[in-house]
Amino acid sequence: MWIKTAVSLFGTIFIISHAQAAQWSGVAGVDSRLFTETAVYPEQNTTFVDPSVYIQPEFRHEWNLGSDRLTVIPFARFDSLDSNRSHWDVREFNWLHQEKNWDLRAGVSKVFWGGTESRHLIDIINQTDFVENINGEEKLGQPMLNLNIPSDYGNFSFFYLPYFRERTFPSANGRIRFSLPVDTDNPAFNDVNHWHQDWSTRWSRTFGDWDTGISFFRGVGREPRLVPYFDKNAFPSALTPNYDLINQTSLDVQGALENWLLKLEAITREGQGKTFVAVVTGVEYTYYGLFGNNADLGLLTEYLYDGRDKTAPPTAFNNDLYIGARLTLNDEQNSQLLIGTTIDLDTQATVASMKASCRIGEKWKIELESRLFKNIPTNDILSGMRKDDYIQLRLARYF
Repeated sequence: MWIKTAVSLFGTIFIISHAQAAQWSGVAGVDSRLFTETAVYPEQNTTFVDPSVYIQPEFRHEWNLGSDRLTVIPFARFDSLDSNRSHWDVREFNWLHQEKNWDLRAGVSKVFWGGTESRHLIDIINQTDFVENINGEEKLGQPMLNLNIPSDYGNFSFFYLPYFRERTFPSANGRIRFSLPVDTDNPAFNDVNHWHQDWSTRWSRTFGDWDTGISFFRGVGREPRLVPYFDKNAFPSALTPNYDLINQTSLDVQGALENWLLKLEAITREGQGKTFVAVVTGVEYTYYGLFGNNADLGLLTEYLYDGRDKTAPPTAFNNDLYIGARLTLNDEQNSQLLIGTTIDLDTQATVASMKASCRIGEKWKIELESRLFKNIPTNDILSGMRKDDYIQLRLARYF
């Protein structure tokens, strides 16, 4: 399917690229991850440096005075150590038609819901590209038909999702993986398949300083249950991803009160063990014009709760506190820094992260990212990553 999609994609780009109003852009870059310790498991690669390259071109074409638009965004990465991280994907390949009172998008798209920093709890339309980053921000393209209807009573969105995408996971010799490798070649589907007809609806509206959204999703859950596979010697040798049919209802609220930003994301989900509730809530306070210049400093704190039982997909966020800071210099180089720490209030397991970026001229950008895993118990879902502290340097070229 994806080979046919790729051929069709590049054929379409070649034909339309000669048309008026066609726009090309994109980014290509080199990443280099430096791991500070030897991996936990003997089958993992012992090299401390993991270089990789990626490219994400973007093509857009508008016609009918901007009422119609074609967007094509493929993505590809080659990783020197992890074969599963060497992958390609169609992030977007869709047609958008806009009328005064509605718009319709058809094809492969990306949709983001939510506003909390530590966990994107309600963001369920697209599947997570876990080999790109474990923070859940990188997503695979999702085939969909999306109708949006704005009105005085709020914005109504309807999604028809005809094809399910499986989550990506590192290979057995890769880093930043679970205690057992995930066998992505043999997923288990329970009364569903890739062509299950998922659907979702969302209502959102702004009330003064408050943005509110209510969503419902019915379909194949994007989070798989990870079930141990036992070899002939009765030892667990891998984790089998199990995908289930779920119903999920979510609420998100964000309020801007002077320097304060109040955030809430909450869900209730059924279909994966006992019906459970999960919540992320917190505040962000911003100091504007720090030190008498253009810099802004935001201080963040969020609480994470997840009431799922052991039969549901594993999570590291059952009872956690997140503390972070965001520094934006508002300079010509668009210099930014975000640091944060998530602490498990039961076990004191800690994951600290840092991301900094700065433009170099008009075409180049440099990014520094780091993640540290401390005090991780052996029975924690993150135990396989307890020696995977890393620093990543990225040099990107925009075109």
